Amino acid sequence: MKYKLIVLFILISFFNYGQNNIIQKIDSLINLSIKQKAFPGAQVYIKIKDSIVVNKSYGYQTYDSINRINNDHIYDLASLTKVLASTLSIMKLYEDFGLNLNSPLSFYFKDLKKSNKKTTTIIEGLSHTSGWIPYISHQNYVKRKNGEFKKSVIRESKNQRFSAAINERLYLNKNYFKKLFKRIKKSKINKKGEYVYSGLFFFYIPNLIKKLSGKTFEQYFNTSLLDKTNAKLYFNPKEKVKKELIVPTEYDSIFRKTLIHGNVHDEAASFMGGISGNAGLFGSAQEIGKLLQALEPNNFIFQDSTIKKFTSYAYKDSPIRRGLGFDKPYSKNEFGEYPNKNLSKQSFGHTGFTGTMFWVDPEKKLTIIFLTNRVYPTRNNDEFYQNNVRSKLIDLIIQKTTPN
Repeated sequence: MKYKLIVLFILISFFNYGQNNIIQKIDSLINLSIKQKAFPGAQVYIKIKDSIVVNKSYGYQTYDSINRINNDHIYDLASLTKVLASTLSIMKLYEDFGLNLNSPLSFYFKDLKKSNKKTTTIIEGLSHTSGWIPYISHQNYVKRKNGEFKKSVIRESKNQRFSAAINERLYLNKNYFKKLFKRIKKSKINKKGEYVYSGLFFFYIPNLIKKLSGKTFEQYFNTSLLDKTNAKLYFNPKEKVKKELIVPTEYDSIFRKTLIHGNVHDEAASFMGGISGNAGLFGSAQEIGKLLQALEPNNFIFQDSTIKKFTSYAYKDSPIRRGLGFDKPYSKNEFGEYPNKNLSKQSFGHTGFTGTMFWVDPEKKLTIIFLTNRVYPTRNNDEFYQNNVRSKLIDLIIQKTTPN
């Protein structure tokens, strides 16, 4: 009996040593990246099977080293919004309201029937195979030639007519969002059936949710997903949490000419009042971890068949790398595998422009969430990508999940 206890103690000690060794390597990677100014701070959340093995924060909100990052601090999640809010809400519409994914978007938005987008289906929009162009820089349309804002569009004081807050000192004409949709409607279409990442389709998701559920995008997302997972994620977080808990994103030297702190970083989403299908969600790694429980097998929100449908490759035996809303692993030829060669083909996730990522691998029973504000103080900083921090982090985590 004594011999068995000694063996058990040795095995536990060896396991703990191995786990601590991996965590030390993760600490070194993140701290070195901060030193190299890939980002001023970060959150790392790792769940293996049913255990949260890492839930740590690193560095500071900015390079002045004043406000240390804590686990309850929240980041601008950028395009993670497309999945965590938009796609998960579409999945609920699919189950609760029988949303037909093969329906053309113009079935719900009649003005598209007279456009080059009349045949675009919801599947094509979610899988980025619609041929829609990637993005429209709407902020380029609101200034005069002298660089000043058009007074019919933006004012520096809030009133009944100019009520959509772009930031603390700029307010958009409350009806200007209609022009955004007119530009999207008139934008050109490239070849359908080929993968081109586009955020334009996701602008329609909030209105699609309202048409089917009768609730606003934010209401539906809160009641259908956040309340059920007890996850705390926010649109327009300054209205809901203390500002010191919100991590600054970028100093915008071109459009808003101020620090973006608590307002959505994406310019087009800011024109939608900060609540958009393409961007606008804020949250911490640990709260995203709670929400992602909705994608685990036998969960209490989605049927397993729905999860499989959306997180599988949208087009089997095709070079198209997307699921429905979700990103998927793919080969980048001479550039290697994305996001990492060690993830299974069952895995899925998404990345965000501000330096955010989540990835789930059901085969390895692994969840990874990595949040940074790599665009601080400027989006021109390329150190984050030069260092390939995301893939290096996954490499270290896979060492923990792969048996010798």
